[in-house]
Amino acid sequence: MQLSRGEVTRGVGGGLCQLSNLLHWMALHTPMIVAERHHHSFDPFPDDNRVLPFGSGCGVFYNYIDLRFYNPTDITFQLRVKVGDTHLRGNIFSDSTPPNSYHIVEKEHRFFRENDKTWRQNEIWREVIDRTTGNILREELLMKNLAEVKYELNFEASACNV
Repeated sequence: MQLSRGEVTRGVGGGLCQLSNLLHWMALHTPMIVAERHHHSFDPFPDDNRVLPFGSGCGVFYNYIDLRFYNPTDITFQLRVKVGDTHLRGNIFSDSTPPNSYHIVEKEHRFFRENDKTWRQNEIWREVIDRTTGNILREELLMKNLAEVKYELNFEASACNV
């Protein structure tokens, strides 16, 4: 499956964003900094079985858009991924324990209608948590998302702004 030009199609390389989504999610749970990330311009599927917040993934398209992140710390990180029967799995290893842990939260989520189209909007934030005390040290706005919804949505049953 490929998401291209506002449509879901079949093609070579489709599904690569599943890997970039996982790598991005893993990087967000470290002190690494995401330098380049692109979200999909539309929301192709309802939230059935969604376990990560809408818009927390990223798209990649060879030679045009990439996922890039870097490590500004002295800690060495290793990201490992494995393809299972039904899921991609990932682990993060480091040569020392980072002083903070990270929790990703969604805020300001809404659906709305404009110009005969349905749109979805939200913000993704990261809580930086002191590993020793468990206290939240700060919250960081990571991204704001806006995407056209490509599936039918019942506005009466959803928490939507019309």
